[in-house]
Amino acid sequence: MTLITQHLIKELVINASYTSSDIARLIGATAGYVSRSGGVITRSEENFLILIINLKKRVAATQYVDHLDGSTLYWEGQTSRKFAEKRMQAGTDEIFPFIRHEASGPYTYYGRAVPVRMKIFPLGTPSQVIMHLYEHEATTPQFSAEEISEQSPLYVPRNTEARRYVNVRTVQRDYRDAALTLWGNECAVTEISNQRILIASHIKPWRDSTNEERIDPKNSLILSPTYDRLFDLGYISFDPRDGRIWMSDVVDDRDWDKLHVDDSRRLKKVPEGVDSYLHYHNTYVFDFSPSGKTIEELLIG
Repeated sequence: MTLITQHLIKELVINASYTSSDIARLIGATAGYVSRSGGVITRSEENFLILIINLKKRVAATQYVDHLDGSTLYWEGQTSRKFAEKRMQAGTDEIFPFIRHEASGPYTYYGRAVPVRMKIFPLGTPSQVIMHLYEHEATTPQFSAEEISEQSPLYVPRNTEARRYVNVRTVQRDYRDAALTLWGNECAVTEISNQRILIASHIKPWRDSTNEERIDPKNSLILSPTYDRLFDLGYISFDPRDGRIWMSDVVDDRDWDKLHVDDSRRLKKVPEGVDSYLHYHNTYVFDFSPSGKTIEELLIG
């Protein structure tokens, strides 16, 4: 880890405000450097990547579509060079996002980010990157297993960690049971009914979901292992209107044949309330790339 990166980790305070001059000073740059950076700051010999993000753009600025949802950051890259995306793909940089909700004023530091899904486009079109603000998430209230226990008749041990474990497992079990009921106790695509191999998969990923969405059975698909993995990786999705399967062009036709997946497949139904979660998956998961080797690993496994 390089010296400037270490300095940023040590000095930056999550949820604190920083002006452009403050940010420049942290990396030893002159005043005005941040405003000239084009929204991305790095150095070839360093392993930091600073993102300067304005959620509300000035009229004259390029209207990148960036937005924030809890601890999930949706960021559009630049139309030229794309050096930031290359460094994100390499996975060697610490990413420091500074975000402001208005077109002027100080920025808020949201803690370090890690890319979880990317959709890289040719020059001229901004790439799309979804990042997890993992340090910011740690500072915000999360799902409380103890709160759930108040609604459960289950005996809970006195030990705090044991109680947390039992309650979390109870929530997971209740979510799976509700999901199975919603989907008729069988795979939503193949109609396999052996519950020992069926998986209750979140449509809107757990990391992206609110506490309520994480336990909402409408945010679920019951899938066999192959379909679950393909769906989780964004290689397939389903039309919110009629359940028709969407298949990514990233996967070779020969691999689709080996996986026994074709375009005749569809969800057996689209229950009310599931469509909005499918729309999210279509928009922010399908065709994004979490890794270059996942299909090979799936075929080998």
